[in-house]
Amino acid sequence: MSLRKEINLDKKAISRAVRNPLDAYYKAIGPDGYDGRSERPGKWEYEEELIAAICKSNYVSRHLDFEYILELVFAVLDNFPELSPDSFAEKLEQVISDTVDQRDYLAIVPLAFTEAYRFHPMQKSPLRRPVTVGDFTFWPSASSVKAINKILASHEFAPISESDFQHATRTTREALSREILVTFPMHGAEDRLRFNVDIKFRVLCRLIELFAILFAPNRKGFGHSRAVNHFFLRSKSGSEFRRIPTSRSLSFDFELNDSVLSSIKRPELNQFLTEIFSSKEGMYGRLRNAIKFFSMAFNANDEVTSFLFYVIAVESIFSKDKNAPIKATLADFAAILCFPPEQRSTAHDVIRRAYDKRSAIVHSGVTSVKDKDIETARLIAARAIYCSLHLCEQLKAGGGKLENKFFDHLRDRKIGATKAIVPRAIWSLPEIGVDGED
Repeated sequence: MSLRKEINLDKKAISRAVRNPLDAYYKAIGPDGYDGRSERPGKWEYEEELIAAICKSNYVSRHLDFEYILELVFAVLDNFPELSPDSFAEKLEQVISDTVDQRDYLAIVPLAFTEAYRFHPMQKSPLRRPVTVGDFTFWPSASSVKAINKILASHEFAPISESDFQHATRTTREALSREILVTFPMHGAEDRLRFNVDIKFRVLCRLIELFAILFAPNRKGFGHSRAVNHFFLRSKSGSEFRRIPTSRSLSFDFELNDSVLSSIKRPELNQFLTEIFSSKEGMYGRLRNAIKFFSMAFNANDEVTSFLFYVIAVESIFSKDKNAPIKATLADFAAILCFPPEQRSTAHDVIRRAYDKRSAIVHSGVTSVKDKDIETARLIAARAIYCSLHLCEQLKAGGGKLENKFFDHLRDRKIGATKAIVPRAIWSLPEIGVDGED
């Protein structure tokens, strides 16, 4: 479905809501119309019923912000002769449709990884050519305006000037020419995109963290991470190359090495991203929460906080029946789903012990946790999220609520009524052992 077809305003609701303010407006401006030299008559910013009626459109609610909606309302008032309420609604839909192409942008996000101290500092990044994952394309850093314009041209966007490139480089501590760049198309009003770009990109970053933990295990070592606090928006229809501040730094606390790059290229990362972004199933809501808690744990500065968030990530997936014992439920389901048969007894014990430590922190005043316990909780949570995403991929076909099919499958696995859907990439990973110390 094209974006124009998604607009589909509720014109009857808009007509009802605009009747009184429109009548008052035309009376106030008189027969000569509004000349723009004085304050616009009416209190349009307080017309909550009108704004709510306009926002019934799925397109408007997803892509436009309050101030932009008011600009469209004023465009209708200023560019058409006196309108009836019904005609106003028709013209508003027309204006939104006619300007839809003006809201196409390309997001360009510098993404930093830890830069390790090396005996051979000239060693290059393993990313030497573009890598595409869904809507996202990873590029080597752009050392010149020619390099950034090559990226823009690949997306069919107009080039920027040398002065724009130099200004962008200077005001971001050379982020464009220093970090890898991630590009992806976005649509909407610019003020709305300030938030939507950040939200969409964070999901990608969380999955990269998850895949790096599973398939490119590394420890924090000697090195440093640079803060990246801006991204860029390039307009499709205009000349703007806007620098936008981010809510949090765009950087990873691990190095971009060959194994991390290989984990990003895994085809299931692309598959998982697609469903996370597009699915309205409640099960994917659980998984989005689990991934968010996992990322919060991974980036936490406090060890106890990190441990608790890893356990909460697992609870977000498997906790369903409030009357069922949660520790046993988590251990049963996670062991069945995430581990091959010969490892399940050990895994079951590991998960139960992790939940006991969580309870000791929450209910008994325990204020510390061992590094090994954090590492174990991290691996359990990472496996649980990956295996749950994999299972949802296999169960999504056909009718019925995905969440019900997910838990029915785990129940049937538990009682031996169905065969395993094997996540081979996870079952082949090294076994998670049990620390003998409490």
